[in-house]
Amino acid sequence: MMVAEKLFAANGYNGTSVRDIAAKAKVNVSMISYYFGSKENLMEELFRWRMEEGLNFAKNILENNELNEIQKLDGFIDNFVNRVQRLRDFFLLVHTQQVISHNKNIQNFLKASKINYIEINQQIVEHGLEKGIFSIRPSYHLLQCTISGTIFNAMHGMKMYKEYLKKSNPDFDDRQYENQYFQELSSHVKTMVRAMIGYREH
Repeated sequence: MMVAEKLFAANGYNGTSVRDIAAKAKVNVSMISYYFGSKENLMEELFRWRMEEGLNFAKNILENNELNEIQKLDGFIDNFVNRVQRLRDFFLLVHTQQVISHNKNIQNFLKASKINYIEINQQIVEHGLEKGIFSIRPSYHLLQCTISGTIFNAMHGMKMYKEYLKKSNPDFDDRQYENQYFQELSSHVKTMVRAMIGYREH
């Protein structure tokens, strides 16, 4: 599945064959047919695996009673940013599949995942409002749009922004750029979310 993820992201779903995946993964083509049945089923299984992985982490944060509400939101954002950094191939695939996929199962995975994230953040913020930690009730679907839209836009623009930063910073460090970029992204998203929910550091 990890090999398929890379090839689908690089060459597109239609530009990747089962033979390509088998060759790169160093397995027999018949093994892919045996375990997945088809290339489409393999893609579906990849989406199910990655999305369940992310949602399980978000649910664990929600249920962690040792964290207060702002710590839960911070943990949610940090994990989201870290996953996008680590799993860029998959999230590039998510973007293309949102636009061009005719696979109803994948579309349903994407829709269910988005709604789950909205509901998790809603529960966290509502608890924070009850406790007086937050003072603004945001539009929850737009809160999620702000989080995911900012992260994905930053992911797509990373190379372009690198050129911009190189021009304006004579001490630019290529080796540290990616980690610093995603750390700054995480802090930026947290600042926006704090403004949307009316959180002030005490």
